[in-house]
Amino acid sequence: MDVDLYIAAPFGNYLHTKETISVAGTFTVKKRPGLIKQLIKTLRYDFKDRCWYNALGLRNPGIEYGLKNYREGSVMSIGAIEREDYDIFNAMIKKDVPLEINISCPNLDHYDVDFDGLPQFVSRNPILKLTPDITREYMEKLLDMGFTRFHCSNTLKTERGGRSGGILWDYTYNNISYLRHELGAAGYLIAGGGVMRKEHVTAYREIGADAVSLGSICFNPLRLMRVINGHADKRVKLEVY
Repeated sequence: MDVDLYIAAPFGNYLHTKETISVAGTFTVKKRPGLIKQLIKTLRYDFKDRCWYNALGLRNPGIEYGLKNYREGSVMSIGAIEREDYDIFNAMIKKDVPLEINISCPNLDHYDVDFDGLPQFVSRNPILKLTPDITREYMEKLLDMGFTRFHCSNTLKTERGGRSGGILWDYTYNNISYLRHELGAAGYLIAGGGVMRKEHVTAYREIGADAVSLGSICFNPLRLMRVINGHADKRVKLEVY
């Protein structure tokens, strides 16, 4: 594989290949039931905008389920809703489990970065999943805390829910470029948003991304595998479980 490819949460709960890294979650401390209901109610493809909208709000079975079903080699995505959630996550999750901390769900009010829960994870070197329209001031706070691994980005918050697709390109380009400038070679940057062809992966690599995240393309498994096999050393199969 000539580039690290991640299968983004929640798709990483179900889709796996030998050449990609699946991201499981996002898990919250407490269960947030109602996934099927929210899927039916809010998941829509807009042919005019050529993108998906959703307002799932991190519906998931909770961190205890996530830990029980964790698969070695995957990344666990977690999201805090209350201040104490960070302390609970840090105590429950073993130090050798790779983490992505989702601080950017567009359909949920996350605990603010100004509070003191997030910095305790710096030593665990997690990936921070950012919102597309994050401010430079916000990113500077994260950099000052000592974080060096970032995923740009989540879906864009709109009145219809989180929006995926090509609208994320400019946001991702600007944020990756800024973080690469600030971090240099010390940073590990994952670019995502609007990836539908292998050329999109190449374009993100050219702006400084170390890896690329595959999200809504997972709705089309054939297209997903064309992208993965376009960068793999050998052809791989998609596993669903």
